[in-house]
Amino acid sequence: MTMIRKSLTGVFAAGMMLTGALAQDFGPEPADYRYAVEDYVESRLTNSRGARVSIESRPYAVYADFGRHGEIAAWAVDIGVRSHVSSRRHDGYMRYTVIFVDGEPVAFENDIRGVEIARSSRYASRR
Repeated sequence: MTMIRKSLTGVFAAGMMLTGALAQDFGPEPADYRYAVEDYVESRLTNSRGARVSIESRPYAVYADFGRHGEIAAWAVDIGVRSHVSSRRHDGYMRYTVIFVDGEPVAFENDIRGVEIARSSRYASRR
């Protein structure tokens, strides 16, 4: 019975270390991500006057393929952007995903090669 208990304790400890390793890869969730997203979107729009940004999700963990920089553990936030068109009326919301690395927004999902959601119950449930 003691041998089984030691084995189970070892498996549990290994699982906790793996979870800790995953969390360290991604770093902490981006702080003030709402403001960071709005600033990033404004910097990317040709005419940001009157644009509205709608946050569609909380940050969730992903692996982002940045090409020559390889696959990087990152955070992603889904958003909607509504901006003026030339006729001065509002167009519908366009859906985007903003990628965060080291707490800073660095790209839209369309700017990089691909994004894969981290398959851990801890991260997948946040979307």
